Amino acid sequence: MSAPEDAASEASAARRPVDEAPCGCDEAVERLWEYVDSELGELDQQRVEAHLEACAPCLEEEHIEVVLKQLVRRCCKEEAPAALRLRIHEQLTVLRLRAGTPPEA
Repeated sequence: MSAPEDAASEASAARRPVDEAPCGCDEAVERLWEYVDSELGELDQQRVEAHLEACAPCLEEEHIEVVLKQLVRRCCKEEAPAALRLRIHEQLTVLRLRAGTPPEA
């Protein structure tokens, strides 16, 4: 291995959690949506990230998920009707007020 490859390998190993083995392909692919949406805990995020750095096929799957998410975001820019937004705002206000008051007996 060359010096840059050694450094990259050491950096990847340094990010890998010591008490957990890196995840395999099945787990990485299964958890891609959570990974892409940053919904994983820190340890799981590191495990999936370490796997993606070492596995080109899984990295390609991650890229597909990112592109799909971007397409959905770009294609779904419709705004809710004003009346619906107002109803949602009213309901949220009611829920906040209820949460701030003691429960009734």
